[in-house]
Amino acid sequence: MVKKILIIGSVLVVIGAIVLFAIPWGEYESNLEKTELENEVVYDQDEEITAPSIEQGSYSVSSTTSEGAEILFLTSGLKDTKGGFEDFTISFNVTEDFKTSSLSVEIQTKSINTGNAMRDEHLLEEDFFHASKYRIIRYEANAIDFGDTSYIAKGSLTLNGTTKELDVPFLHKGGGDKDQVPFEAFEGTVVFDRTQYGQEESSGAGNEVTLNFYCELEKQ
Repeated sequence: MVKKILIIGSVLVVIGAIVLFAIPWGEYESNLEKTELENEVVYDQDEEITAPSIEQGSYSVSSTTSEGAEILFLTSGLKDTKGGFEDFTISFNVTEDFKTSSLSVEIQTKSINTGNAMRDEHLLEEDFFHASKYRIIRYEANAIDFGDTSYIAKGSLTLNGTTKELDVPFLHKGGGDKDQVPFEAFEGTVVFDRTQYGQEESSGAGNEVTLNFYCELEKQ
């Protein structure tokens, strides 16, 4: 009898995963509004990456006050799950030696949005982001390296209470002025295994997460 109950429970879990991840109930819609760049940077793949022409100082953006930044994610499973975070801050301290610049990203876990309220609630539970315990997702980098095709932030990601080193490639897209405030635009993509940060494997969601970001950081 107990064995039968366990089997039924397992079947229900699988069915639940299919409902949450396979049925296309809503799609995340980006609210990003990019500002026209006055000094757009064009990269030549045949040339080495060098330090960008950025004024020293502190740059930052908050998603709650600016539509010029977004952090998106994608996981593959029974159906690709796309979404974003709607409450985050990004700070970048640019030093004279660009390689010693520092980057900080703080994301409010509960701000996750996949365009499906039921799926969002499930992702915030213990098996995934466990938002009631881990309110913030944080990335910190204290060094910038020059890769073959991009800059690379050398830092660590803290997710679900687990901190692991994670290199984040990114590009400087250029700069301009937004309401008479100078800004510098950056974008990048990073891939990591969510199960390495304490999240459970699921038949409905893939382990590999791809993060894409774009941000217009304003000079402080």
